Amino acid sequence: MMHFIKSFLPHHMKRQVKELFIFTTLINLALALVMIFEPIYLYQIGYSLNDIMLFYLIVYALYFFIIPLGAKFARRYGYEIAMLIGSIFFIIFYVSLFFIAKYPILFYITPFIFAVQKMFYWPAYHANFARFSDQEEEGKEISAMTVASSLVFIVGPVLAGFIISQWGYGILFTLASVIFLASNIPTLITKENLKPGSFSYKTAYKDLFSKENRKSFLAYIGFGEELVAVIVWPVFISIVVTNIFDLGLLITATTFITTLAVFYIGKLTDSQNKRKILALGSYVYALGWFFRVFIFNTLGVFFVDTLSRLGKNIISVPLIAITYEKAKDQEASKKRAVMSRILFFEMGLIIGKILAIVAIYTLTLFIGDESLAFKITFILAGSMTLLYMLL
Repeated sequence: MMHFIKSFLPHHMKRQVKELFIFTTLINLALALVMIFEPIYLYQIGYSLNDIMLFYLIVYALYFFIIPLGAKFARRYGYEIAMLIGSIFFIIFYVSLFFIAKYPILFYITPFIFAVQKMFYWPAYHANFARFSDQEEEGKEISAMTVASSLVFIVGPVLAGFIISQWGYGILFTLASVIFLASNIPTLITKENLKPGSFSYKTAYKDLFSKENRKSFLAYIGFGEELVAVIVWPVFISIVVTNIFDLGLLITATTFITTLAVFYIGKLTDSQNKRKILALGSYVYALGWFFRVFIFNTLGVFFVDTLSRLGKNIISVPLIAITYEKAKDQEASKKRAVMSRILFFEMGLIIGKILAIVAIYTLTLFIGDESLAFKITFILAGSMTLLYMLL
């Protein structure tokens, strides 16, 4: 029995990946407490869905232009230092977000802080993982990271719901900030072996729009659905499930049900055709989005959220594995550094999210019926999900 269980686990994790594993788990614990409540918090203090879209449009538009600077910093000073700075900006972001209720001007300043956080954190995180993951066990390593994240997302939302209901958002954001800081301890214990390298700002944009990368670029645009999943869907759930503690409990339950499947997906990713698994996940996830059009009660939310998380997990492991493989192959052939492919991935993702934001902003601007706007948005997200198959 133990041998069977071990067959789903990675056995050759390098030290850097183990440190990243602990770091990411703690970061995700902090995010599990607060992330789903970001748009809900803005919605509850009086901002419309249209206003929230403007908030995130500022975030991703700025992020698109500054992300190569984050890549340059990580290549020069190291991935771990960049992630440390990114985690500090997480804290600044949530403090600023909390005070928007008292100082409305922060609504226009906070997105800039969030964009800078992303600039430091994400290129360094993915490049670090891509560089040091084991080629033969990449699927298992990614699935193990996903499961660890999922486990904290099982505990996080229900704990957050309880904290908010008892003590409010201030205590929640404070606890998350402490965890963000603590997450850096594993990576800072050992010294990072760094060979500083240069990075071209212009080349990042040339790669993004090059003809040879066109299919991959369209595939990464599919990540526009994440914008809907992280921002619009939580707001919709908060309307259907009005009790904040019940909301946290619901997200916890759906995450738990879908987590166990991730280990199997990781094993399949290492042994089967990654693109076939990716296609299967795209179909399942798209159905999860299209079914949301018919949802009006808690049971319906539970069903589609479970189906969608399952589909997203089936997509995520092979998609990230393929991305990391391309990054490694690109560096091995001496065409580009690992960071170049990671930046291409992130920039395609950003454009997908900007397109989703513009579409949702337009919908909420011209459609007075909020219920109809939600439904059209879910159809848009389902359609974008099918783009993943192009990778």
